[in-house]
Amino acid sequence: MADNPWSHLYTPRAGEVRLGDALAPLGEAPFVLFGVAEDLGVRANGGRPGAAESPEGVFRALLNIPCNDWIPATALSWGGILDLRSAESVDAIDEAVYAAVLPWMKAGTVPLVVGGGHNNALPLLWAAAEAAGRPVNALNLDPHPDVRALEGRHSGNGFSYAHDRGYLDRYAVLGLSEYAVNAASLRRLQSTPGWTFKSLESWAVRGESSWESALERMLGHVQVGPFGLEIDVDGITGAPSSAQTASGWSWLQARELAYRAGQTGQVAYVHLTELALGYASEGERPGQAKAAAMLLLDFVRGTQNLPW
Repeated sequence: MADNPWSHLYTPRAGEVRLGDALAPLGEAPFVLFGVAEDLGVRANGGRPGAAESPEGVFRALLNIPCNDWIPATALSWGGILDLRSAESVDAIDEAVYAAVLPWMKAGTVPLVVGGGHNNALPLLWAAAEAAGRPVNALNLDPHPDVRALEGRHSGNGFSYAHDRGYLDRYAVLGLSEYAVNAASLRRLQSTPGWTFKSLESWAVRGESSWESALERMLGHVQVGPFGLEIDVDGITGAPSSAQTASGWSWLQARELAYRAGQTGQVAYVHLTELALGYASEGERPGQAKAAAMLLLDFVRGTQNLPW
């Protein structure tokens, strides 16, 4: 295994096969693991850096999971970690991420993307739209809609740029925080045809609906065609991120969404973003990384358990 480019991320153990031992060759699996090491987009949006370091931690946790009847190891291939920490602009990051994922998407391979800021939603939607030959949809589990003004690229305007450039059609924000969205972004969400949201406070505080009904409604809105699944760690209670919260949803709820989205058979890519493991204590980091790793596996298992 020493010849494999991911071999430094896991430790073989005698008597068991770990996921790192069992990955399929690139091009021979329906899913590809891909990391983006950068946090320039977060810093440009006034957030805390740290997202650049997380892909390695998450993939280390993932590749050390022991294989068994529940682990879809051979469905996964290794795409590598794109190191963009020395990039000079978010536009340059857009171009690099787009160029990296486009060939996979055109070949029908679904990228499972970890790391970097939410600015990377733009190049992922760009590539997905080109591969599909038309605009695609997006479901974003996030307290922030990231539809700020077209004021220069950063992590807070990936979806507004994607819509403006013709890559994004329907857009649903699950878990929008009523206390974290500016007035202009809220108006944009409310006035753009095909865009919708369900706020965290509507189900978690006021009881107007439930997590389950909100999830169903937002999934139903986007699964009419190919869509990107965006999961921003900023909304997960206690998870280390650029905009960490003590009042959000759980990793288990995020994992449920990933599984349910996989069951639609319509996901063009999965994007787990803004995780910054360095903000967790040394003892907490392995657990946070493993939660992220399990979310990726939950998605893959959802695609193998379609409801029809």
